[in-house]
Amino acid sequence: MDVRRELVNIRKHYRQYQHTTGETVVWFEYSPFANAASAGSTYDDVYDEGGYGGTGRKYKNGVVVPVLMITESEDTKRAIPEGRQPLEIVNLVASIEDFRQAGISSPYEYRHHLNDMFLYDGRYMSVMSYKVRGRARDDVLIVVEGLEVYVNQEMPFDTGPAPYATQNLPWPSRLPIT
Repeated sequence: MDVRRELVNIRKHYRQYQHTTGETVVWFEYSPFANAASAGSTYDDVYDEGGYGGTGRKYKNGVVVPVLMITESEDTKRAIPEGRQPLEIVNLVASIEDFRQAGISSPYEYRHHLNDMFLYDGRYMSVMSYKVRGRARDDVLIVVEGLEVYVNQEMPFDTGPAPYATQNLPWPSRLPIT
């Protein structure tokens, strides 16, 4: 079998699976550092946070990215009164083509995405690991590992990702008959 035909077939089944049972994440791409706060992120290099007034880390608007598979791992440690909070670890697998179509810049390069964040299940995750796997163009998979971040506690002077509003539509008074 021709490799291109095989990859087209794989992509077709991948899309079908993602369409029926796949999930999505909201990806917030990190805006790199700049001299002016209006142009990008600035932060205090001693305290690793932005200055007062929202001049810290900045993120582009969130884009919805379909993912093939997501696994969640609860923290194995417990919460203690001294301040430790249990965190969740999320691993996701997505197609590089979906990243490109969503408008994420240079998805082949891991270095550009190690400061990105994503939103899944109402929780913000900071990217811990970004791995590109595969050799054929547009049929490459991305494996991302994220660690839960409490934005309001861990980023006090950083702008952080824009809040992503969910729509809670009212329950219909009558269900459609099919």
